[in-house]
Amino acid sequence: MASIKDVAKQAGVSNGTVSRYFHQPDRVHEETRNKIREAIDQLGYAPNASAQSFRLGNTGIVLVLTSSIGDAFYGDVIAGIIQVANTKGYGVRVQEVQPGKLAAGELDRIAASRQADGIIVLGDAGPFPASRRTDQIRNRPAIVVCGETSDPELLGYPRFQIDGFAAAAELTNFLIGLGHREIGFMRGEIASINLHERESGFRSAMKQAGITIAEDWLCNGQFTIKPARRAIADFLNAKIVPTALICANDEMALGAMAELQSRGIRVPQDVSVVGFDDTRYADVANPPLTTIAQPASEIGERGMYCLLQAIRGEEPQTAVEYLAHRLIVRKSTRFCS
Repeated sequence: MASIKDVAKQAGVSNGTVSRYFHQPDRVHEETRNKIREAIDQLGYAPNASAQSFRLGNTGIVLVLTSSIGDAFYGDVIAGIIQVANTKGYGVRVQEVQPGKLAAGELDRIAASRQADGIIVLGDAGPFPASRRTDQIRNRPAIVVCGETSDPELLGYPRFQIDGFAAAAELTNFLIGLGHREIGFMRGEIASINLHERESGFRSAMKQAGITIAEDWLCNGQFTIKPARRAIADFLNAKIVPTALICANDEMALGAMAELQSRGIRVPQDVSVVGFDDTRYADVANPPLTTIAQPASEIGERGMYCLLQAIRGEEPQTAVEYLAHRLIVRKSTRFCS
């Protein structure tokens, strides 16, 4: 069986660097991490359970994986996780991962490193490419997912989220009820699997209303404000410019409203704009943002309680738990004239 020493030799690094890769990956240069990953794959290495037995189930740490520590919605989810963890004597470590740059089997490697007693993966953290390994990692820590995802690597774990499909359909039907027929949709990226259900819910509601979606009504805001502002140029270049725009999260909606207004286009008099998540900035936006609220803190709390059950060896009661969402109507929408 391969050892840390074998991995270090194969990667051309020291034993200490390999150890840091598992326990403090943020202190290892990206190029070096890639070399160590390749060595691990080539040798089929997994940390020896007996050699690390003093850490198994006894670290007192929960690891949270996210793609953006500064995300407003997931920040509230993390707050819920921390609240429960603290009452149960656990510390929480948050680690950023880079979507699109994750190696095959990355989640397996993080699990094998035994950095924590359990792992909570936030819905924005994927996609995790499938592992090339065929064997199961021994003594894998418990894993729970908080937030929407369509990542096949995450769907097999207990999940806590709203029904993004139903929420997006409700938001679309609300706009249709205001008389809007030309409705645009700003997603993250074309290839993104995160929040995919929201676009599917939008498409379903439009189809049920007998409305054909023009492809130039769709634009890509990459989930953040600046790219959303740039995406408005594509939105306004549509052959028929929509009278309403659904953004797959609040951050893109804020960027879209700012860019529309900078171009002299009034919200909501000219274009109604809606968001998703009801983050802390939604009700202080100009104008205040109509959006879908989801119980971020409760999602984190439920996920942490489930993780504690799994750490104790108990089976989760359900594969996925859908928490209730609410449509919050503010002043960024109006009847279509």
